[in-house]
Amino acid sequence: MKPAGKDGKLYSIAFKEAVTGGASVTLDKSGFYKIKSIASSASSLPTKDSGIAGGESIKVGQIVHLWKGQALAAGDAVIPLELTLVGFVKDVPNSLQGSSVDISTQENVESGIREWAESAFSDGSGTITGTFETDSDAQRKLLNNFQEITIDDGTHVTRLPAKKQHQDYMLSRRETEIVGETAVWEHFPVIVESLTKDKPLDGEQSFSFAYKVDGGNFPGVIYYKVKE
Repeated sequence: MKPAGKDGKLYSIAFKEAVTGGASVTLDKSGFYKIKSIASSASSLPTKDSGIAGGESIKVGQIVHLWKGQALAAGDAVIPLELTLVGFVKDVPNSLQGSSVDISTQENVESGIREWAESAFSDGSGTITGTFETDSDAQRKLLNNFQEITIDDGTHVTRLPAKKQHQDYMLSRRETEIVGETAVWEHFPVIVESLTKDKPLDGEQSFSFAYKVDGGNFPGVIYYKVKE
């Protein structure tokens, strides 16, 4: 399956009240969850597949997909994610750039070529583009990173001083509910570095922001096979 651009969308994340494990506790719906805690013994959370080379178990802070009916033992706890489509977005480019470290010494002089080692880190970045939208709460949150916002609802007037804050998104690469098919999603926590608004004489008012992926909040790609 080779998904087209229309198969993917960007969603903002709201973290809901945690579900704490115990006797006969199960999840009442399928979806994405953040691991809050894992029982030190006899956890009911899914274990790793020993047949996948290099695979490791899930850990606290990670975003995973869990199915309805998943049991939670005492000591297990997960936080449900509520996803809201970010309606103003058009394009979501994402570039990952690795780096290398020069470890050349005098032993490399005869070969005339430097010796390199892979760095442990890579950088993820891009610029998300879209359209200026008057009713988008997600867009207001982005604007509020750089500008003070005043909201008048006809009864109250509320002032929001400019405040830098992380933005947490889920990016679907391919959404499907067909049993047996594979869905692909990406947890996409970002720091907004710059924001551009345009007001042309004619045409749409565009809106775009440059970001860096925040490696401290467990970014990553999630593959799951639909089973129900």
